[in-house]
Amino acid sequence: MTTEPDDQAQVPPSPWQRTPTRTARRRRDPISREAIVATAMRLLDAEGLGALSMRRIADQLGTGAASLYWHVGSKDGLLDLVFDEVVGEVTIPDPDPPRWREQVKDIARAQRAVSLRHPYVVQLSIGRIPMGPNALRYSERTLAVLRAGGLPPRLAVQGSHLLISTVNGFTLDETGVVGPAGGGTPAAAEARPAGTASLLATADAAALASGYLAALSPQRFPNLVALAKEFSYADPDERFELLIDIFVDGLARLAGQG
Repeated sequence: MTTEPDDQAQVPPSPWQRTPTRTARRRRDPISREAIVATAMRLLDAEGLGALSMRRIADQLGTGAASLYWHVGSKDGLLDLVFDEVVGEVTIPDPDPPRWREQVKDIARAQRAVSLRHPYVVQLSIGRIPMGPNALRYSERTLAVLRAGGLPPRLAVQGSHLLISTVNGFTLDETGVVGPAGGGTPAAAEARPAGTASLLATADAAALASGYLAALSPQRFPNLVALAKEFSYADPDERFELLIDIFVDGLARLAGQG
């Protein structure tokens, strides 16, 4: 999903947008809002939310922190802009009614791919109301696909929200990124060090879990022992495809099409 230059001006600011209060126009400012956002994203992609600070961004741009605040208002304001920029990378197809189920799956796959490129984005979404230009465009185009598929109004809106939640939950577990961010809370999300989600996603860990379960008492844990071999299979892509199959089939059933 791309943002055309004139589209930005056509979208009014939302009630939640944190815009800076400017007392006077700066003359010949060497930086721009776009440069600040791009620099922040490079830092976030490389080091995660815990490494982000206005001072570090200012240093990389060769300016003072005050210049950043003039452009973005606050750190939370900057994170709002970063979040919307990342959302803008999700490609939403034009509605094709006979293919609406596959199109919803394509949206889910695209959202997951963006979240894997920018693992911090799920944490940024917590406590934020997605009303930036790209977020609005994402919602508009996703709703167009769902409504073209015949979903009634309430189910289309609920389905669009739950699609985001479903993919976010999967990628949060897949990337192993934890910790609150934004919305007035500390930006302290970090990748888990060799633990839980990231460890469980590896084939070695899956085989280890399978062996452990197979050795349990079959009287006490009959199902875990009987199915222990299945736990040795670790393929997040296959699990994700099953998840979105279940999600889309559920929408179709509720819309009376399944």
